[in-house]
Order: sequence, then structure tokens, then C-alpha cells
Amino acid sequence: MDQTQPLNEKQVPNSDGCYVWQVTDLNRLRRFLCFGSEGGTYYIEEKKLSQENAESLLRLIEEGKGCEVVQEIKTFSLEGRAAKQDPTLFALAVCSQCSDIKTKQAAFKAVPDVCRIPTHLFTFIQFKKDLKEGMKCGMWGRALRKAVSDWYNTKDALAVALAVTKYKGRSGWSHRDLLRLSHTKPSNEGLTMVTKYISKGWKEVQETFKEKELTPETEKVLEFLEAVERVKHTMDELEVIHLIEEYRLVREHLLTGHLKSKEVWKALLQEMPLTAMLRNLSKMTANSVLAPGSSEVTSVCDRLVNEKLLKKARIHPFHILVALETYKRGQGYKGKLRWKPDSSIVEALDKAFYKTFKIVEPTGQRFVLAVDVSASMHQKVLGSILNASMVAAAMAMLVSRTEKNSHIVAFSHEIVPCPIGANMLLHEVLHKIKHIPMGCTDCALPMLWAMEANKAADIFIVFTDCETNVMDVHPATALTQYREKMGIPAKLIVCAMTSNGFSIADPDDRGMLDMCGFDSGALDVIRNFALDII
Repeated sequence: MDQTQPLNEKQVPNSDGCYVWQVTDLNRLRRFLCFGSEGGTYYIEEKKLSQENAESLLRLIEEGKGCEVVQEIKTFSLEGRAAKQDPTLFALAVCSQCSDIKTKQAAFKAVPDVCRIPTHLFTFIQFKKDLKEGMKCGMWGRALRKAVSDWYNTKDALAVALAVTKYKGRSGWSHRDLLRLSHTKPSNEGLTMVTKYISKGWKEVQETFKEKELTPETEKVLEFLEAVERVKHTMDELEVIHLIEEYRLVREHLLTGHLKSKEVWKALLQEMPLTAMLRNLSKMTANSVLAPGSSEVTSVCDRLVNEKLLKKARIHPFHILVALETYKRGQGYKGKLRWKPDSSIVEALDKAFYKTFKIVEPTGQRFVLAVDVSASMHQKVLGSILNASMVAAAMAMLVSRTEKNSHIVAFSHEIVPCPIGANMLLHEVLHKIKHIPMGCTDCALPMLWAMEANKAADIFIVFTDCETNVMDVHPATALTQYREKMGIPAKLIVCAMTSNGFSIADPDDRGMLDMCGFDSGALDVIRNFALDII
């Protein structure tokens, strides 16, 4: 039966008019938290995809699963499983604006866990504002005022001082706005100083506290704020370096002129957060801070492959992939910046990608890993430089590194020669996958190919956007035929590369699983399914 006809009454037409299964709202939520809807899919516009995901989220809340939704949001955020925070913050904003009291309470309680930095808080507030009219609800009620006040008051005063001077505003919101609208009353002297600095400025802080006897903690806050102000008014390189090293100032505290100094960049690099380091690898290579064979390069490489640091910084594998693809090009996608990639940094980024995933014991089973390289997989993922087929290839490499008995194939409307192997470096894989010819999508091909080639496989994993549109056999039917001919109770895992609501996996077949492919816990899910644990 071809895919333009339903196999049963549970199938629905996908975006290209071919019949597939609708994923559950909870699975769709997980896809959305992983991928968001930035860029949409090949057949669906981004705006429509966002609306559909919001509707599935509201259905879950109406079904009484709101608290479960909030817990899922927290898990994705705290475990670093979301490639970008915006989908997570949007989902939390929806939960906080809904009419279900328990869901709202759980959402506001989760704010400090999910909105860990001011940028997250500003974005969350803006999403609430955007949702206000459509959801016909208020905004600055007692619950939100308390959540914002607690965000400031439950933190160490020096940590708040660092946060508010590093992240001054976002999405049209500032700290002054939030303090005013939430009616925040500082809980201690140090926070009183920080809020005074935000609302009145440095001169007012000096006037207010110059005669007061301060606690050691408040004294540290005062010294830090003074350093932030001093660095704005000096171009003396040695003084800037001293302030960076003494008070742990970051790039956002500095003037543009400071960043022309190689020595200033070296000082920043000593305590530079991993996320900032990933963003600035190209710049620091171009200005010779990361010179070949230097101690700075050694330090960067050591930090990139440090699993504890990667986990603590919640570095998502997606960020490593973007950094790797950008860095190895040797020139920016915008602007005139050019650099000669350092091979040791490229190698460290390659290793870092695999270290961002949870390490699991291999199952020892036989895997066929099928990478969709059809035209629809050319869509960019999360508005980045990476397209879906590149992400799919990276995921296939991850599984093949874990499961040694793996065979990788590429497909579109036909099985095509796949020039990637388990022993290749990741940047080589990304380069190769970009040059595979693309066509239409036939997700049944991996099973049909294995059947024709007499290839024994316990697990098929298809990395796709699920926008299947050809040919004569549905993927679920192809799996059934493979099982019958080969006498193997083979399983099919569909790793989705987008957040649409479709799947080629039959939800009523316990041997088929639909999951988000780009998740730091993906290997754990694959292993548990292969071993019948889930």
C-alpha cells in the first residue's frame, strides 16, 4: 500500500499529504522543547508550527497534566537537554498564564530553576506579555510579582551584582522595569545596594553608603560595583587586566576599545564561561590569543574535553556542533573575520560533542542507522548554520561510536552511497554529508534495503523530519515485511529532527519508538528501548 493511503483509521495526512501517525501531545512537547519551531519545517511555516505546539501544550493542561508538563520543562532545562532556552521559556510562560491553579503554581515555583540568568527572566516576562491578549488573562498579579521578587532576593548579593551588570536588558525589559513592576523589597543590605545601583545609579550608591559601616559581604558588593564603574572610564591596559583578574569581570563589562588588546583577551580567557568561550573561539584565534602551541590553546582544549565542566555549564551538543562547523570554516558567515583553525581545537571540539551525552553501556545488538538526506532535511535547525541532515549524521555517529555493530546508510528517494564511517572525525562527517545528492523522502527504504541485502539488524534508527512522501510501501509495513522475511523481531526508532506532530512509527507497535533525536539523554533512551526496559 502506498503512503498516500492510510494503513488504519488512526493515521493522518502529514504536511505533504502522505499518511503517518500523530505523535502524542507529550512527545510533541518534548520535540518542541528540544527543537522549538525556529525555521519551521520544509512544508510548514514557522508561525503555524508555533501555534500548533502551543495548542498541544494547552490540551495537556486541560487533560490535567499541567504539573507533569512543568516537571518536563524543568527537567529539560536543568539537565541541559534543550538546545535553546526560548522554547522552554515559552512553554513555562504558557503554563503560568493558564487557568488551572495547580499548573500556574507549579510554573511560578519553577521560575528560579528555569530562569537562571536575567536573559531567561526577561524572555519569560516578554512571552507572558505576548500571551496576555491571546489567553485573555492578566500579567502582573501577585504570583508574578512574588516570583520576580524572589528571583532577586533568594540569591547571593554579589551574584546578583554580577548578573545585573553582565545582563542589563533583553526583549525591551530592564532590571529597573522588573524591580518597579514587582514592587521588590530587598531582603538584605547587599541587595539594597544592588537595587539602588539599578534604579538610581552609581553616584547614588556612593552617597547612600559612604558613611555607613558595611558588613564584609556588602563591602565586596561595593568593591565589585566600583570596579565595574572604573573599567568604563579607563583605557589603561594594565588597569583593565587588573580589574578583570581581581574582580572576575567579563567581556560584557568592558568597552569595545578594550577588546582590541590581545592581553585583555588572555585575561578574560582565564575565567571565561564555556558558553562564551565557544562563541569566541574564532575571534581569539584571529587575534592570535589562541596561537598554535600556546598555553592558551592547551587550556582551551583541556576545558573543552572536561566532562564535569561541560555538565556544569549545561553545554548542549548542539552548541558544540555549531561551534565546530563555524570554527573549521576559517571565516565568518557574516563580516570579514578570518582565522586559521587550530587542529587541536578542532579535535577537542570533536571529542567534546561525544562527551556532552550521557555515557551508557552498549547493548551489543546490530544497528542500521539511516540518515535522511532528502530536500526537506536541508532546513536549518534552530536558526543555526546546521541543517537537519547534518544534525542527523552527527547523531548517527554518536550511536555508531557506542554500538560497534552499526551500519550507516543515507537515503532520500533511494539508498545513496554514504561516505561516512564510525572512525571519521565529526567535522569530516559534517563536510561529507553536505555533498550527498538530495531527493524526495522514502523512510521505508532502510528496511527494504536491509531485506534485499539480507542485512541482519535488531534495531533500525531512522533520523528524519518525518515528512515522508513516497513510494509504494509504508515504513511500518516495510518493518513488518523485514521481520517476516529475516525472522528477526527487529525494532524501529524514529529520531525526529523537527518539532512537527508526525511520526512514521506505529504507536500501537511496541517494537516502534518515536523520540527526539537531538537530546543529551538520547543514548539512554535508545539503549533502554533496545533492551526492552521501556
